Amino acid sequence: MTTPSTDREIRRRRRYAPEFKAKIVAACLQGDVSIAQVALQHGLNTNLVQTWIRKAKRQSQLPAVPDFVALPVPSAVDDRSTSPADSGEIRIEVPSARGMITVHWPVTDAAQCAQWLKGLLS
Repeated sequence: MTTPSTDREIRRRRRYAPEFKAKIVAACLQGDVSIAQVALQHGLNTNLVQTWIRKAKRQSQLPAVPDFVALPVPSAVDDRSTSPADSGEIRIEVPSARGMITVHWPVTDAAQCAQWLKGLLS
């Protein structure tokens, strides 16, 4: 007669160093890869990595993402010959990890631009 412990392997939880967890969380927040990709590369379960990210956010180990980001406004003495208001367009510039994203929108459709921005930011 065999006992259950000899028929199957006893698995113990793996423990990870805080430095390793921080490295994985940072990799997930780079933006150019998914959490699943990072987890797979390191032989981890995606749900475990998501738990680490949530825990890091709760412990304020991650920088808070502001609801509003103030962008610099060019001064009146700017060397540009025409401003967006003079050209009849709305220009929105958003910095990203892959470079500056610029959106041009006609001033005549300002209401549609506002609606689009609300949808984008919600």
